[in-house]
Amino acid sequence: MIYFDEAGNSGGNLLDKDQPVFTLVSHNYTEAEAKIILAPILKLSNAKELHFSQLKKYNKFRNAILESLNHELIAKDRLYNYMAHKKFMISVQMVDQLVEPVLYENGEDIYQYGLNISTANILHIMGTVAWKKELYDHMCIRFVKWMRSAEFEDIVKFYESVRALYHSLKHKKDKKLVELLMASIEHIRMINSHLDKYTLDATLSCFNAHCHFWAGIYNKPFDITFDNSKQIEYWRDMIDFLTHSLPEAEVGYGSRKHKYPLLINSLVTKESKESLPLQLADLLASSMNYAATCNVKKTEDEFAQKILTSKLLDLPGNSMWPDTAMTPEELNMTDPVGINALDFIAEAALKNPDAFSMKKKT
Repeated sequence: MIYFDEAGNSGGNLLDKDQPVFTLVSHNYTEAEAKIILAPILKLSNAKELHFSQLKKYNKFRNAILESLNHELIAKDRLYNYMAHKKFMISVQMVDQLVEPVLYENGEDIYQYGLNISTANILHIMGTVAWKKELYDHMCIRFVKWMRSAEFEDIVKFYESVRALYHSLKHKKDKKLVELLMASIEHIRMINSHLDKYTLDATLSCFNAHCHFWAGIYNKPFDITFDNSKQIEYWRDMIDFLTHSLPEAEVGYGSRKHKYPLLINSLVTKESKESLPLQLADLLASSMNYAATCNVKKTEDEFAQKILTSKLLDLPGNSMWPDTAMTPEELNMTDPVGINALDFIAEAALKNPDAFSMKKKT
């Protein structure tokens, strides 16, 4: 059984200043193992349910938490994490939602050589460091509003903000990057047709990454218990489609190749108070999210620093985080041979429209 929990989830509100990081953690510890790992905390607490948000308020529990995070059972192949920097996610989504259709029409696969990643890195770095910050931030605000509402008024305001940023730029290379965003205006109808209430939410993409990790560990279907999640319930039909309606294939490019279908045997959601392993998942996810949030906010916090140096952060994981990596070599994406994952799923949907139509949320 694989247990999941998330921390810092604010849905499509990627500009939540109080929760700038989203973290999803999964592990395969049994009830007995979870009790052993949590023993330092359980010795001090009589609560029916352990919650990091409450425990972290007291020094005695902070020490116990660190003891649990450094337990000998915290080891490779037992847990996986995915952290997403929400402000950077806006750049990632701009590239996926707006730039990708423009380049795809010109016959360019943005996912080959990691061009999507390098473009998002450049956009985020320039927008937060080199360009007029207030104009870039305004564009981000307008983009998030459009993606969440799909309303004509928000579309107009977004492209107005893009033009304002464009006219503030002096260098041709900078203008060329923003021109890609402006060119997406020709694809508005198609872009809008794909939007739903959780378009900007990272849960599904992070969940997929976790499933690919555990598939590599087990190489056979596994069971999942997820702490109650509106997002997972929302995407349940799509997860079912990715599990039962796709042919076997390896998709993607370079270091980002993965296999479909998902190897999920069952997926249930449960209240964490009913499961000690879910409470352990909360501790792991919330600890990492707390430390990462302090890092993003540049808050000096001794407890956060101790979490960052715990065994937890040395274990396998992934992140959607701004970086200076730009070239295929730096991104480990030099191999151009592969299958575009979006094309693969779209082709499967066309071959099985009845199955996909049941999974499409509006």
